Amino acid sequence: MSQLQKIIARIQRREGPAIGFGRVSREKPRSMALLATVRSAAAARAALDAGADAVLFLAGSASLALDQLREIAGPKVAAGVSLPVLSVADAQLLREASCDFVVSPLETTDSAAVDVEKMGHLVAASESIEDNTLRALGPLGLDGLFVKRAHGPMKLSEQLGLVRLSSFSSTGLVVTVDLAASVADLRVLRDSGVVAIVAPEDATPADIASLDERLRAVPAPRKARSDSTQVALVPSLVGGHDHDDEEDDDEEE
Repeated sequence: MSQLQKIIARIQRREGPAIGFGRVSREKPRSMALLATVRSAAAARAALDAGADAVLFLAGSASLALDQLREIAGPKVAAGVSLPVLSVADAQLLREASCDFVVSPLETTDSAAVDVEKMGHLVAASESIEDNTLRALGPLGLDGLFVKRAHGPMKLSEQLGLVRLSSFSSTGLVVTVDLAASVADLRVLRDSGVVAIVAPEDATPADIASLDERLRAVPAPRKARSDSTQVALVPSLVGGHDHDDEEDDDEEE
C-alpha cells in the first residue's frame, strides 16, 4: 500500500463518526487529503513543510523526474509523478527512486507497469470514460482516479459526473482545485466522492496552508437519511383474493 493510500485511509477514518470513549483529538481533521503540484525538489519540500500531505511532480518522462524525486523521496514520504506515458521500464526506475505513486492515462500505461503492492497508481480520467470501463477499474486496487476539473463554482451536472466516476469505479477521486476554492466548494467535492484535492503548480506555501485551514473547516459528512423517509413498495391488492385476506386478518386478531 502506498503512503498516499494510507494517508487517505487515515483521513477517512477520522472523518467518520466517533465510536466508543477513546481520546478525541482536539485538532479538527481535514475532510480530504491535500496534494501539491510541483516541478522541483525545493518546491516539494516547501509544500510539505506548509502542510501538504503529498506532492505530485509534473514531468514529461520518468527520467526527467528521477533527480528531483530522489532528493525528497523516502519510505514515509508520499511523492508521486504525473506522466503522459508509463512503461514497465519507467515503473521500475520510479520504484527504485522510492516513488510512492504515479498518475498516468489508461491508454498509454502498460498493464505490467501497474503493481499497486509496490507503487501506488492513479488513472487519469474524465467524464467521457465509459461506465463499463469504470466498473472494471474497481478490482485493480487503484489509489484513486485523477480528475482535472474546470475552475469556478461547480454546477450540479458536473457534481453528478464526479459521483458517477466514483460510484461506478468504487474508487475515490483525486481532483484538481483552484486556489479560490471555498469551504462550501470543498464540501461539495467531498460529498461527490473526492478523497484528495490537488493544488495548482503556482500555489505558494501560504496558499497550501490556507487550503489546509479550509479543509479543516469543512463540516463533517451528513448523516444518512432515516429509513422513515423512504417509500416502501408493496404488492398491489387489486385483483387479489379478498377472502384469503380476511382469513389472515381473523388469524391476527
